[in-house]
Amino acid sequence: MSLTFETAHAIVADAIKTGADQGMALSVVVVDRGGRVVASGRADSCGYLNLDVAVRKAIAAANFGAPTLGVLEMVKGDQTLFASVIGDPALSILPGGMPIVADGQPVGAVGIAGAHYSQDHAVAETVVGRLARD
Repeated sequence: MSLTFETAHAIVADAIKTGADQGMALSVVVVDRGGRVVASGRADSCGYLNLDVAVRKAIAAANFGAPTLGVLEMVKGDQTLFASVIGDPALSILPGGMPIVADGQPVGAVGIAGAHYSQDHAVAETVVGRLARD
């Protein structure tokens, strides 16, 4: 199964609304398994740089097949590995990136930026969790 534009767009809309409901202006990006943008959006009052960060979080989650929080936890104790991962300008392992799985297979990822990274992570976890239940 592949990630459709309709699904990606629904994730973006859900995440922006979830953030707004909690008083957060978010940028949201959904990428396919190869890290290419399928859909993106930014709340009106969200800074434009957050969209770039959201892309980098989504790419990292798609690449590693894991939430960026998990990747951060994995590499932070190994100075060489940490430097290697954070040295790649295409990636951000700040929490807020979450893989998207369909039928047990990774199909892409979502990246969220604009609030504190812990809040970005919580929204990503929420919207991907809702998608899994639907």
